[in-house]
Amino acid sequence: MSITNCRSLVPKLHFISLVVYNRRVDISRHLPDRERLSAVMALILLAYAAARFVRLPGQTLAIELAGIYLPLLINVDTVVALLVSGLTAAGADWLLRGENVLAGKSTARHWLLPAMTAWILSLTLANTQFGIQWWLAFAGSALLLLAILIAEYSSAFKENRFNSVATVALSVLTYGLFLILAITVRGAALRLYLAFPAIALGSFLAATRVQLLQGDAEWRPMEMVGITFTLSQVAAALHYLPVSALGYGLFLLGLLYALNLYINALNQGQEPRRAAREPLITLAIFWLLALLFR
Repeated sequence: MSITNCRSLVPKLHFISLVVYNRRVDISRHLPDRERLSAVMALILLAYAAARFVRLPGQTLAIELAGIYLPLLINVDTVVALLVSGLTAAGADWLLRGENVLAGKSTARHWLLPAMTAWILSLTLANTQFGIQWWLAFAGSALLLLAILIAEYSSAFKENRFNSVATVALSVLTYGLFLILAITVRGAALRLYLAFPAIALGSFLAATRVQLLQGDAEWRPMEMVGITFTLSQVAAALHYLPVSALGYGLFLLGLLYALNLYINALNQGQEPRRAAREPLITLAIFWLLALLFR
């Protein structure tokens, strides 16, 4: 190539570099602060690693309820599950508070899914045998938490270019996390007095977050309590049936999705009979899949 041709390429390359740079700058304006995000992720992952490598003697609390002895084990995994949930919720709030647009506004709805994610992942990591599987789960947990924090940040601002994509992604991730929770609870073979509150809390948080993602929807606590009560009763019945962990998760996930769909349709003014069609079809599909994996 001649020197003349090389000189003619210089302006073109400069123009391309400017376009790429401006595009990167434009995208970075719609993402959370990199330093804050790195600090939050580092603290959470450090807590997960500490729970695996730092082992302290646990303590069993003897709880007697209506003449029934319920031993409750408090150990490092229990403390870390609570710790990372609080850290992740506080981290999500810190990322959002870095923007002056949200000054004086509540960010509580954006704490729910990050806190739920950190809690569920801590349960999953605690019940995964240490080895290559644990390290893969650890890496997957880091990527999932990162995706959720970025998605929550993007969904908080309507002018954000990723707002619509983030809203859809958060709905999918919420249902996916509830499925992971149900599979983990069933796979760990927890007793009913431990599995029941875990499913109840998970269904309440998941239903709440999905409802709050519906545009400018207000939180309706009684509807969430109704969903939680229904799922908890079904989970208690499935606890004593010969159902696999995946089948157990699909049964509960289908019911959660159908109930959310039904309530959302009612809130939009549809008649109860018409609103029930799609949820019932969806529920039948999920429960058929659950029976196939029974």
